[in-house]
Amino acid sequence: MSREQSSGSPAEGVRREYRRRRVPGLFAGLVLILLGALSLFQTQGWFTWDDWWKYLLLGLGVIFIIDALVRLAQPAPGLRWGGRLVVGLTLLLVGLIFTAGFGQWWPLILVIVGVAVIVRRVVK
Repeated sequence: MSREQSSGSPAEGVRREYRRRRVPGLFAGLVLILLGALSLFQTQGWFTWDDWWKYLLLGLGVIFIIDALVRLAQPAPGLRWGGRLVVGLTLLLVGLIFTAGFGQWWPLILVIVGVAVIVRRVVK
């Protein structure tokens, strides 16, 4: 058996490490794009700095969801995605609640947390 064919070969280790590094690079790149877009939108007057955190929550929620889906599509073992999906959905929904008006929607936070707890247990 050659070194490349064995399961613990250096070539296989390099390929596995490459697959794992791709995902954090995606996450960091998307966060930088989000920060740049938020700055651009603020300078264009689409929202004020008083409201930036609402859109940051929305953007981070979308980024976590994208990251979870990419991890789910990765064939590499050991890439966890369930927790990122729960965090992403929670951030997205909380951001939507604050953007739409917190006074009317605050009970939905309890529902979101309950669903997140259930989904987290099911995904494990």
